[in-house]
Amino acid sequence: MIKLIIFDCYGLILNEGYPNTSKALARKFGGKWQDYHQVMYQEYFNLAAIRKISQKEAWQKTVEHFKLPMTWQQLRDLHYRLFKIDNRAVKLNHELNKKGYKTLLLSKNTRSQFADTCRRFGLKKKFKNVINTWELNLPKASKKTLSVVMDKFKVKSEEVIYADDQENNLVDGRNMGMKTILVKNYQQFKKELNHYLYD
Repeated sequence: MIKLIIFDCYGLILNEGYPNTSKALARKFGGKWQDYHQVMYQEYFNLAAIRKISQKEAWQKTVEHFKLPMTWQQLRDLHYRLFKIDNRAVKLNHELNKKGYKTLLLSKNTRSQFADTCRRFGLKKKFKNVINTWELNLPKASKKTLSVVMDKFKVKSEEVIYADDQENNLVDGRNMGMKTILVKNYQQFKKELNHYLYD
């Protein structure tokens, strides 16, 4: 029986964060968006998310790496401007809560960026439970992080559904026995969620 559903923040509740920014850079300056994403997100912001470098350094290093004709502040502002919230997913969260399911909004962003995003979209009013793994000083989807989540909600791994738009974030959860959903779009996510909940 499912008791907890974990919603990825950037990629499910909010539209793709770093992929969208990477695609915007590719359109503007050329090159493959995947290359921008690999460097900006996989290398630098993953380090920022576990406090190895600052958020400012992550923006700066991205600009320097690609020799972008823009400041790090302009890159950061572009990233923020592209965010949109998916109100269908927010509504679904409320419906699940009414049916008795616990839900969690999970993020791995730096403190300042996540605080800005929460204020802009009112995320802490829309979700009863929010965890930004930067505060735990842990990787987003590691076994240790997910064990902390399970202890907090007093659930077993087989009672959890974890939905994320990054496959690498789902590996440990799946290996622990969680039901996982690789999010490609909202309709596909809802269909797979309903399959786990009601089939």
